[in-house]
Amino acid sequence: MKKRIGVVFGSRSVEHEVSIITAVQAMNSMDSELFEVVPFYISKEGNWFTGEALKTMDVFRDLASLPGKAQRVYLQPFAGRFALMVQRERRSLVGHSFDLEPLSVDAVLLCSHGTNGEDGTLQGLFELLGIPYTCSGVTGSALGMDKVFQKELFAAAGIPVVPHVTFSRRLWRDTPDACLASAEERLQFPMFVKPANLGSSVGITRATDHETLRYAVEVASHFDRKLLVEQAVVNAREVNCAVLGNEDPKPSACEEVFSSHAFLDYEAKYKVGYKTTVGSSSSAQKAEARKVPANLGDVLTQRVQDLAVRAFTALDCRGVARVDFLIDASGTIYVNEINTIPGALSFYLWEAVGMQYRDLLTKLIDLAFEAFEDRRSNVVSYDVSDLLRLGSAGKSGRKTA
Repeated sequence: MKKRIGVVFGSRSVEHEVSIITAVQAMNSMDSELFEVVPFYISKEGNWFTGEALKTMDVFRDLASLPGKAQRVYLQPFAGRFALMVQRERRSLVGHSFDLEPLSVDAVLLCSHGTNGEDGTLQGLFELLGIPYTCSGVTGSALGMDKVFQKELFAAAGIPVVPHVTFSRRLWRDTPDACLASAEERLQFPMFVKPANLGSSVGITRATDHETLRYAVEVASHFDRKLLVEQAVVNAREVNCAVLGNEDPKPSACEEVFSSHAFLDYEAKYKVGYKTTVGSSSSAQKAEARKVPANLGDVLTQRVQDLAVRAFTALDCRGVARVDFLIDASGTIYVNEINTIPGALSFYLWEAVGMQYRDLLTKLIDLAFEAFEDRRSNVVSYDVSDLLRLGSAGKSGRKTA
């Protein structure tokens, strides 16, 4: 029988629109012989909807008409595949009413980017509901979103990151001059200022002097309570590599991103757009282009792929993630960040090594069930006598079943 797969997207995030694109691509690419797709769209107000109309982009061009084309979804505090309820309208001779019916799913494919979706919040929800879900768990998702904790863990694991300083929005509001001084004493211009918990380059500004640094920190402070200032890698090559798996993760092909912009902001990534090229990368293509696979040479490619897997493992990620790198003129590699639900699920990086998007989605769902079964093997209740017995066995050195 086909598995019913809920595709969850949207949510209260500045990456809401990007999430819609990822989800519609995924729903239209999933293997229809194996899966039945059930869309779950979360509005910016936090309301959940389902319905066939949500499988196309058309309905999202006029969100005011959404209630007439989709059905409301509600969650009940009930663990299992029937935890989601759909609102159905009942018509009769005396009028109409609304009933709630169980809407079963076997697993969910998470396509929500940014806050309230990629940061561990939805992952925690589906943990409580007892429904398998794709990509990283609560810990890996939260760490993957928080650039400050992420860099600290990478550094502790011996994974190279650029020099940086961090401070809170409260500290910035109270002592702005001291915050600027701490950055200028430890770093050199140019710098990049980022909110700690966002993606898609939202809220990121390149600072080239004291005044632009002040402006950049103020911009970032409107998006998150933790702020990050990084040393820019001048004339860096931007290279990305995805990773797929649970216990035995594997790297994808690498891509290099070329841009005429000082850095790829949200406008450049999603409104201007850029094309993927295979093979040569002419000057014209370099205006806005990806080159897959990247022309790095065998040695540098292997180093990037190894670091991608190490970063994925260091944050306890699973499913699929994309690791973004900066490479300076000397060939030094820095891990810039990891994306635990990458845009379009980075399918193009897997197609370059022979895995089609449909097969990537199938593999992700298989990995979700695998992770779910692993979690189910944990003991969640115990008898005190069992603990005493195990403790006694440990003291005597004897093994018990």
